[in-house]
Amino acid sequence: MLRLKMRPLIISSLIILLFTSSLAIAGQGQVEFSADVIQSMPQQESRQSRIYIGNDQVRTDINVGDKKMIQIIDIKQQTAYMLDPGQKTCLERKAGPGELNSGGGVAAKDADPCAGMQNLACSRVGVESVNGRPAEKWELENTAGAQSGKMVIWLDQERHIPVRQILPDSATMEMRLLGTETLNDRTVEKWEVKATRPGGQSTVAYQWFDPELNMNIREEQPGGFVSELRNIRIGKQPADLFTVPPGYKMMSMPQDTVPGQQGQGSNP
Repeated sequence: MLRLKMRPLIISSLIILLFTSSLAIAGQGQVEFSADVIQSMPQQESRQSRIYIGNDQVRTDINVGDKKMIQIIDIKQQTAYMLDPGQKTCLERKAGPGELNSGGGVAAKDADPCAGMQNLACSRVGVESVNGRPAEKWELENTAGAQSGKMVIWLDQERHIPVRQILPDSATMEMRLLGTETLNDRTVEKWEVKATRPGGQSTVAYQWFDPELNMNIREEQPGGFVSELRNIRIGKQPADLFTVPPGYKMMSMPQDTVPGQQGQGSNP
C-alpha cells in the first residue's frame, strides 16, 4: 500500500509509531487543501497521485498502472478504507498509529508525545538547545517486555518536530534548519536531516517544511528518492470526498491482520 505522509526521517521502528516518514495526516487546526504528489526514483518512471486533506480526514487517489485505488483515513474514527472503484469494493480496517498522527507538528507544546500510544511511556526532562533552537527533551520507554529500551527525543518548541533522537543502540538522528527558500511559489524552510548508525556511518536527507500547511512539501532521501507536493490548492474540501459511495461491497479486515492481507467480505 502506498503511503503518502511527509514526516521527518526516522531510523527506529519504535519512533516510526510516533513520527512516520513520507505526507502528514491532517489534525486539529490543519489547513484544508488538495495537491498532486510526485514521487520519483533514479532510472524509474515517476509516480503521481492526488491527496485531499480535510477536517480530520485524508484521501489519496492512487494510480497503479491502469488501475485506480482510493485510500480514505478517518482520524476521529481511527479507521482506514481502501476503495477499488473498478470492482466497487471497499476494504475497511483499523488505522495504524502512524496514520493517525497529526500534521507536521506532532503535538502541542508540553503535550505528552506518547499520548494514545500503547506500550510507550514518556517523561519530560526539560528544555535544551539543539542547533540554536529551543527543544523539549523527552525520555521514551517501551514498556513491552520483548522490546524494552529507552530513547531520547528533542521536540522543537516552535515546529513540534523531533530535531534530535538518540536510540537505545546509540544510533542518532538530528535535524538542522538551513534557511528559507521559495518552492512552488510558497515560502518554506529547508531542513537537513542526518542519521548516524552506531558504527558511525551517516546518511543525509533534506526536507522543505511549509509553515502554513504545517507539513513538508518536498523530501529528498538518500539514494535519490524525491517526493514533492505540487499544484497545492488551499480551501475547504467537499465532505463527499471522504465517504464511501453507495453501492460498494464492504470488506472487513480482522484487527490482528497485517494490512495488505485479504479481508473477509460481507454485505453491509
